[in-house]
Amino acid sequence: RLRVLSRRLLLGSRLVAGLALLAVAATPVRAAERWVEAEPNSQRVTSLWKEGTVTTLREMGRSFVRIATDGKANPTVAAMRGLAPTVDARKQFVKVLLRVQGFENLSGIEVRVGSDSLSSSWYSYTVPLYGDLDYNLLQDGEWTAVTMSLGASNAVGKPDRGAIDSLGILVSDKGKGGVQLDFGGFALVDEPAEGVVSFTFDDGYKEHLSAAKLLAERGWRGTLYVIPETIGSPVYLTLADLAEIRRLGTDVAAHDDPPFTEIAPNDLEPRLRGIQDFLVEHGHARGAQHLAYPLGKQETRRVRPTVNKLFATARLAGSGPETLPPADPHLLRAWNVTDATTPEQVGEAARRARDNHEWLILMFHWLPEKTAKATDYSMSDFKRALDEVAKTGARVAPVSEVWWQIAPSP
Repeated sequence: RLRVLSRRLLLGSRLVAGLALLAVAATPVRAAERWVEAEPNSQRVTSLWKEGTVTTLREMGRSFVRIATDGKANPTVAAMRGLAPTVDARKQFVKVLLRVQGFENLSGIEVRVGSDSLSSSWYSYTVPLYGDLDYNLLQDGEWTAVTMSLGASNAVGKPDRGAIDSLGILVSDKGKGGVQLDFGGFALVDEPAEGVVSFTFDDGYKEHLSAAKLLAERGWRGTLYVIPETIGSPVYLTLADLAEIRRLGTDVAAHDDPPFTEIAPNDLEPRLRGIQDFLVEHGHARGAQHLAYPLGKQETRRVRPTVNKLFATARLAGSGPETLPPADPHLLRAWNVTDATTPEQVGEAARRARDNHEWLILMFHWLPEKTAKATDYSMSDFKRALDEVAKTGARVAPVSEVWWQIAPSP
């Protein structure tokens, strides 16, 4: 027991030392946040259509609005209009606080931000929804902050970003039962000075060493999420490969198999600590604070609290581009690059991140010469995608570096 304790203290001291160096190397910058409406009520937020209801409720001393559908697949729209004075949202992201009750019946959520009381001009953002409930950014019964980039949102009409006077939320169900969407507030968050692109790679395949070398040739670094149990197995990286990847500047971070939602509650924290121990012991203290959810699955009762306790960031497996700063560092949205994604599309996504000051987290898996499944991406296309990103002039940085530069506190 003394030997085990001594080893854990040593690993812990290495991790602390590595993080201390990161704290010195990067100066965190806190983005200013201004709440336009922190306690919405049904006097301020009203129903625009006859379907559904809008009511005021209170929780922990604060009011929020509950938007309820009728359960018959009719969309319900509630809006806060006539903001006076109008809101200047230039160089700012929009943040809304949402909670879904009855997620299994939910078919859609759309947030609209407009400048003419939503009569003909607005920016719209559709919250991505997936059939696998554990894969979603939003989880049933859990308050979640969702940020949207107005520059990258769909523009209807000619909304004036400098004179926002309304915010609306459209929610619809599948016609098999009602959905309750709670709206807890609306804020503006300062954009950063520039956008950034992060190349991330899941599972630790042999080809990821080649990818790290290609990034290094351009002066770029990425983030590699590895499964410790597979290291040294056929088609996977070896310890020597990981050391070379670290030398090239790419982070080696935490990943696993199977999904955390399938691990017994008492086994989850020891398993995650074991992954961190492995990374720290082999010189990857920086990456040990960053995680990619296996298969993108997470839930709010035990997985998220445990992950929040141990990691600085945790990346999902979808939901699109992220804002910078993200609404929640443990729910980082990613852009899944599949065999159907063209290099030109990757380049265009990088251009949008550059222009709208977003954080584009690209997610790659196996990089074979010839693809066999949807999650594969051919090495030849990967090389072309690097060329397309380079054309945009967008900044490229690993997840750890981006986070340390915008973290609220080191």
